[in-house]
Amino acid sequence: MRERSLLEPNEPRPLASFPASFSSFAANRWNARVPSPKVGVEAKPGVNRKTWRLAIAVIGTLNSSLVLAQAPCATGFRIEGVIADPTGAVIPGAQVQVSDGKRSTSDAAGHYGLSCVPVGTVIITVQAEGFDGKTVQVSGQQGRLATANVQLEIATVQDSVQVNADTAASNTDEGGSTVTLDTKEVQQLADDPDDFLRQLQSLAAAAGGDPTSAIIRVDGFQNGTVLPPKGAIASIRVASDLFSSEYSFPPFGGGQIDIFTKPGADTFHGALFFTDSDGRFNATDPLSLTATPAGKRRYGFEFSGPMVQKKSGFSLALEKRDIDEFEVISAKTLSANNAIVPLQQTLSAPQRLWIASARADWQVTPKEVGALSFSSNVNSLGNQGAGGLTLAEAGYDSLVSEYDLRLTNTLTLNANTLHETRIGYAWKRTQQTPLSTVPSVQVAGYFTGGGATSQNLNDRERDLEVDDDVLLTRGKHELKIGAQGLGLFVHDYDPNTFNGAYVFGGGSAPVLDANNKPTGETGSITPIEQYSRALQSLPGGSPTTYQLTSGMPLVSLTQWRLALYAQDNFKLAPRLNLIAGLRYSLQTAPSSLANFGPRLGIAWSADKKETWNFHLRAGLFNGPNNQAYAIEVARLNGVRQQQALIYSPSYKDPLTPIPGSIQVNTVYQFPHSLTQQGTFVAYFNAEHVFLHHTHIQANLYWGEDFNNIRIRNINAPLVPSSIGTAPDPTAALLAPRPIASGENILEYQNSGHLAGDVMSFNVEQHSYKRFGFYAYYAHLNFKSNVGYSLSVFPQSSYSDAGESSRVDWLRHNRVNVIGNLNLPLKVELMAQFDASNGQPYNITTGTDNNGDGEFNDRPSYATVPGPGVYSTRFGLLTTNTVNGNVPRNLGTMPNLLHLDVNLSRAFTLNGKDKNHPRVFIFNARSANLLNHTNVEVVNTVLSSSTLGQPITTETARRLELGGRFSF
Repeated sequence: MRERSLLEPNEPRPLASFPASFSSFAANRWNARVPSPKVGVEAKPGVNRKTWRLAIAVIGTLNSSLVLAQAPCATGFRIEGVIADPTGAVIPGAQVQVSDGKRSTSDAAGHYGLSCVPVGTVIITVQAEGFDGKTVQVSGQQGRLATANVQLEIATVQDSVQVNADTAASNTDEGGSTVTLDTKEVQQLADDPDDFLRQLQSLAAAAGGDPTSAIIRVDGFQNGTVLPPKGAIASIRVASDLFSSEYSFPPFGGGQIDIFTKPGADTFHGALFFTDSDGRFNATDPLSLTATPAGKRRYGFEFSGPMVQKKSGFSLALEKRDIDEFEVISAKTLSANNAIVPLQQTLSAPQRLWIASARADWQVTPKEVGALSFSSNVNSLGNQGAGGLTLAEAGYDSLVSEYDLRLTNTLTLNANTLHETRIGYAWKRTQQTPLSTVPSVQVAGYFTGGGATSQNLNDRERDLEVDDDVLLTRGKHELKIGAQGLGLFVHDYDPNTFNGAYVFGGGSAPVLDANNKPTGETGSITPIEQYSRALQSLPGGSPTTYQLTSGMPLVSLTQWRLALYAQDNFKLAPRLNLIAGLRYSLQTAPSSLANFGPRLGIAWSADKKETWNFHLRAGLFNGPNNQAYAIEVARLNGVRQQQALIYSPSYKDPLTPIPGSIQVNTVYQFPHSLTQQGTFVAYFNAEHVFLHHTHIQANLYWGEDFNNIRIRNINAPLVPSSIGTAPDPTAALLAPRPIASGENILEYQNSGHLAGDVMSFNVEQHSYKRFGFYAYYAHLNFKSNVGYSLSVFPQSSYSDAGESSRVDWLRHNRVNVIGNLNLPLKVELMAQFDASNGQPYNITTGTDNNGDGEFNDRPSYATVPGPGVYSTRFGLLTTNTVNGNVPRNLGTMPNLLHLDVNLSRAFTLNGKDKNHPRVFIFNARSANLLNHTNVEVVNTVLSSSTLGQPITTETARRLELGGRFSF
């Protein structure tokens, strides 16, 4: 058990997209660049494809000792837990005694139980031969179960630290959807970094949010971070129920993953581990025509021990991950004689990841403990950005690093007061080196070649965090108050499109005869035909646009965030609790000062044994606006950087004006005020504990986002909508503009909204010795007028028609089942299965018909076939339209399905020596055992002829073998 189980403050990591953001927060958590005008050829569920590869898996605890249901005790409450050493190895024969004299001895699995302990707060003492004794304070309610896992050999505060019973009636922040994984259970999860994160994200998204939006925090620090070394993790707490005022984002934000690292120990312990996934045993990418023998290896060590006996200890962990993956290019290009030919290519995309951590703990006084930790994560990636429709030449090599220095001080003033201070400093950097510096060439729906538009990107960020929390227990009140401060110091070197970028979107063009001479008529051509004409210098071959940015690439920015909160859990009656809280937050760059988030909840047990429990909660949430908005406004203000968008330029010399070419400059700006995005959420929950501790829940969430971020061109041409005739790009660009001619003014606005509900059912059973399981079904229904990437911009600056639609991350139905089974010969099996509907995708014309500078125009429905009309499963759709009437997110991607299985066997190598256990664990894992094709991206451009067909998929079936020796 970790020495403190108090709630930690929350703040999202800015690197995650915020789809479920209760999608309003999508923009807030969006750390990608504001997209430059380009064709929306791909439907991307998140910020990037790698992120979505991390998508859904594990939920529930895996050990029969973790019984979260009520124990049958009418006059008191029950305490259960596991006694373990710092490595996670269980300690059998440990003596556990409660303050009223009751005793228990841990069994062969390290499990102990104390039944019918008097209601209130009690102290348990744990002693084991060869281990340092430990006392822990536990509080619980009548008829309920409190879980207190204890780790020995740790020089920690010997005064009491409260561990609240995990009961629905008394705890508003850790309901039935909160899951705690101990060291052993963490080791049973995937070794592969993508799969490991995917499992935790799925676990955190039990309230219905997008898994990739889950917030990852380490040791209570609010600033989002990357995963630490797996061997450094002592426990993980995953919560999707975030109604406490210390949390900024609502349950629909994807939940929260709190990771606690291992402290130092009183005796020396360590481990060596190795995992290998040889490409010869793995399946080939379903879109590849050649073998893609992906291979992954993970190896490293961990070591901990004392520095000063019973006063201070240290913990070290280091691991290396060699990942040899492949990107599959599935595009259509032109041959030497300008014929359209498919391009299937397999491209190596190696990753070399180093992860390290070091931690020191020291006993300052009998009531005070300090901890200092340092962690690093350095990832070198090759051939990134390529794959799908993006050719190898348009890729880049990348180096992503993060270093974190953290100091924590915990002071137990008395049995009812706990004070904790945290100070953290982080160094983050992202560097990209393009494989080519030539201009980018994007042919909508067919391929993207040339050089990467990001060029020599170099982003540096320094984060300073200071948090202070106090937990007070006074009579019927449990009060927590705190302050959370975060400063972000950004140096953003972003030469985006400094190399120039061509876009071929198709559309209107002269009709040519057999000799490639204009007939005098006008028709519609596809983007690939437009590109072919450009190569041959034929009429109608001018690119749709050429974009070039120049000026100073570097932007320096400082953003401060401050939050104050207070949360009170008040016992109105023996089975009735009132929970109230208030949160206040402010931020700079952009400034937003008046953000209040009140929270209110009621928890009621219907019977004396508290087998029936009900919760009703509501709250207002405010999330800070991402610093990326302020960076983009400072970067593209027309002074620091100038962005020119030239329509119908010469392909060979785009900067030289030719007849018909038109240049438009682009700037970004804030309105007079930009508020933080808000969410109101209401929640009702009913829980019942049946025989044998089978726990069933029914949950209903309803929520609404307001003040979501959207970007609108407030100076777009005043072009009327039309259907049936080929658009005239020149006429659109020459149409009157409301402010100034020849300029796109892109303004961040609080005009986005989202509303919807989640209904879910959960069943879990962990009280049997041989097996346990967790299962949930969720039905989601959300609509929004804002999304990601190109859909952050509305199709039209003057109309919201068709914008309100299914939210980008929506999967209407989700099923998730995880179970563990103890087989003969001490073999343990864990299997996890999840399935969901596909996400929606937006259908686009591939060009900019209304002249607003954004290539997110949608088609219209047609009644008869003809030029520019395409027959699809949605009916006849035409690109001959301005501001089309097809709604946003009309399409739906294929369903997702995962089945992962893990088999493990532990071998004790030194018999009954409990003081110096030596254990070897062998495991065999399979990810995507059924080898189901899980599509990540589909083609969304109507004129590409492959509308809705897969462009990229998740990793195919993979087998892994691993071993771990601990001592």
